[in-house]
Amino acid sequence: MSHKGFIYSFVAKGTVVLAEHTSFSGNFSTIAVQCLQKLPSTSSKYTYSCDGYTFNFLIDNEFVFLVVADESMGRSVPFVFLERVKDDFRQCYGASIGNGDSHPLADEDDDLFEDRFSIAYNLDREFGCV
Repeated sequence: MSHKGFIYSFVAKGTVVLAEHTSFSGNFSTIAVQCLQKLPSTSSKYTYSCDGYTFNFLIDNEFVFLVVADESMGRSVPFVFLERVKDDFRQCYGASIGNGDSHPLADEDDDLFEDRFSIAYNLDREFGCV
């Protein structure tokens, strides 16, 4: 990510952020989560603009992919990036998505760990840098 490029990104399931990445300081994550909670259900692609940045969302079933980009990048480049992230995510976790794999620490009677896609930032270490 460069200064005039991609600033912040995340992958979420619903409104739960699973993994995020940024090399910058700022309140991008706070604004992104606020936008995530207000996303319309009528479109698979959505963009908010704020202070010279675009918050670009790609919705794929129950998963949401976001990249914050400098406005000068336009809208098509961020969505190409999001399609690649979505493909990488599906490649890494596709088998687990369909079968609802439980969290490795979960017991059979433990509701605390529903599945690996229900715990905030659960995939941060393994997918955040992707």
